[in-house]
Amino acid sequence: MGIKINLKLVVLFVSGLLLATIYSCKKKPTEDIGTPVEELIKGLNPEKLSDFILVKVKDNTYKPKGIYDTRFADTLNKFYIEQDGIPVWLSFLKDSMVRVHLNEILFCSEEHGLNRKFYNGELIKIHLKRFDRLKEIKSDDEYQFLADLDYLISMSVISIYKDLALGRIDPHKFYKPFYEMPLARAKSFNIFSVLHHPRSFHDSITIKRPWSVKYHSLQLIYKKYCDYLKTHTIIDIDTSHNILSNYNGKVVNQRMEMIWQAQTDSTENIKAQLEANREKFISKTRELFSLSPGKIDSVFIQTVCGPASNLVDNILVSMERERWFSQPDTGKYVYVNLTEFVVSMHNDSTIKMKVCVGKSKAENYDEKYKEYLKTRNARAKPINTETPVIGSLIREIVINPTWTVPNSIIGKEMYHQIVNNPNYLTRKGFEVLLDGKVVSPVSINWKKYKPYEVPVKIRQKAGDANSLGKLKFNFPNGHNIYMHDTPEKGKFSQTNRSVSHGCVRLNYPVEMAEFLLRLQGDSSLVDNFRLKMGLQPYDSTLQIEDSLLKPIKTTESIRLKNTVPVYIDYRTVVFNNDGSIRFLKDIYRKNKAVAKKLKE
Repeated sequence: MGIKINLKLVVLFVSGLLLATIYSCKKKPTEDIGTPVEELIKGLNPEKLSDFILVKVKDNTYKPKGIYDTRFADTLNKFYIEQDGIPVWLSFLKDSMVRVHLNEILFCSEEHGLNRKFYNGELIKIHLKRFDRLKEIKSDDEYQFLADLDYLISMSVISIYKDLALGRIDPHKFYKPFYEMPLARAKSFNIFSVLHHPRSFHDSITIKRPWSVKYHSLQLIYKKYCDYLKTHTIIDIDTSHNILSNYNGKVVNQRMEMIWQAQTDSTENIKAQLEANREKFISKTRELFSLSPGKIDSVFIQTVCGPASNLVDNILVSMERERWFSQPDTGKYVYVNLTEFVVSMHNDSTIKMKVCVGKSKAENYDEKYKEYLKTRNARAKPINTETPVIGSLIREIVINPTWTVPNSIIGKEMYHQIVNNPNYLTRKGFEVLLDGKVVSPVSINWKKYKPYEVPVKIRQKAGDANSLGKLKFNFPNGHNIYMHDTPEKGKFSQTNRSVSHGCVRLNYPVEMAEFLLRLQGDSSLVDNFRLKMGLQPYDSTLQIEDSLLKPIKTTESIRLKNTVPVYIDYRTVVFNNDGSIRFLKDIYRKNKAVAKKLKE
């Protein structure tokens, strides 16, 4: 018994399904031709039916009775208008395979953590029973019904197609502007493909949904969590008693039983094992949740024994994030997981190092920001220094970078010290630029300006004290975020490394630079870089006396001929190389909001 997912079996299972799906796509008919609608039901006039459909879709208030949502109403209405009101599905509803696939798709959503009510499955089932009973058109009421049925199926199919392929939530809108990662399956995604080819809509949806081993493993854990909650009466910690009380001990045992039952694919009696090896399970549970070694304490209780729904929501949200973006299985790229405080450099092998990331914003940030919007008092504006989610390309390495201080940091952390003593800037290695020219800090009447609105640039000169250290790595993004060195090396020994103003600090930036330079196709680049950093080159023929090794003092940029993808992601469930999983702290408290939105 353990937390390892059998990767080989999962890969074989997933690959088999994918190959079968692709094969079925190749064998599908070249045209989707169903039964002509006039042959479906006695007295059905196809032109009149199309007229009914057009009237409905041209009405902006149209909404079939009982439909859950109309997120894609404008899109779908436009599609029907362009198709002259021709129904999409009615011609195929006598096809048993289409009916089977329709039933599978509309009722598979819960396997993905998506509520089946979103896709109108029960409503469509009722409508299909009426459709099967309808033998003759006797009034306009039947045309109204058929128009609604076709529209209802179309809305439901495109909804689940989009939700499985790209996620139910659009992260670019939900986190605007703090999500800049490309959606994993957005390339070549066309929401109309399932409407243009209704006979093969099942294949289209299946191919576009996530197929990663990680996603399948999350599905298995999610199902086991849900099954456990259905068959057990959940008890919660009693805060009025000692955390080590007998009652709270039962809560601890139940949470561990739920957690570990979901980590095994066998029928092992976890409850009996817990009773026999409780201390061992406590230790393993702490490891599973990335807690330091120890016994039951307040941190363990808070992390493991909160509401059971938190455990389920963690998996629910992780599936949604996997639908947004899947970490590549192969290739050359850099991947930062913010919650893990680790960057991994992927090539033929993987190199990892510690990072520091942006501080978590205050718990009352939203309330403070609403107050700021009322008053527009800059001093009362709360600062958000959380590192955003970004997908980009590393284009440049800067040796001995300068640092231009953002206005938010000037106003929040420096302004009052400058007002009291402008020479504070000179002492700390900063220079003041007015209209691009360096001026004396004492020449500026600082008191004349508001903290966040000073009309100058404050730049920290390159050197040992520079906040960016000796190296900076640039990649385009909308937040001026980059990776860099830091003189504050002590921060890397902390467990919680959410300490920066938003950028990603690297524990060993030289290793990052060498990784990037090795991907440029020029073996001399790494050795030349090391010489500039005052380090011995790897090529023994280029090595010199240690006394002659001197790092350059000037600022120099190295443009990368071959840009390297970088992904700064946010995951609270991670998979180790051996298939085992770990749960990480939700450092920015994002899970609750995403889980809530997924259930709406």
